[in-house]
Amino acid sequence: MITQIKEFKENAIALELLDKFTETDAIFIEQLFEGKLNQGYKHVNILIKVKDLSVMKHMELKGFFEGELWGFKHFGKIGRCAVVAHSKFMKSIVNVENNILPLFNSALEEKYFDEKELDEALKFITPQT
Repeated sequence: MITQIKEFKENAIALELLDKFTETDAIFIEQLFEGKLNQGYKHVNILIKVKDLSVMKHMELKGFFEGELWGFKHFGKIGRCAVVAHSKFMKSIVNVENNILPLFNSALEEKYFDEKELDEALKFITPQT
């Protein structure tokens, strides 16, 4: 289940993933993202807070594929990406991705934050005016 942590008027989205990820969740994210793009933003900053990796066990296959296909299609539209979790494994994945993915999307900057650093993560994705 996806919940919105904070609403932004600008080009940022902050979400928390709890328990399971469904097709409905994938559609919800798509709608939020498309809404930001329809406002004229070229890139959308996103924060994903993940309770723990148990979410992977409860992920619906159709939701996973829906989200992945949409993500590949819109990869170039992602700006700053904050991953909030409490996992050394997730931290290492984000560090590797942050070195590779900008080669394919120069606007992408991905950063890992521990759960205690949620406020810093929200600042990281908040557009600078």
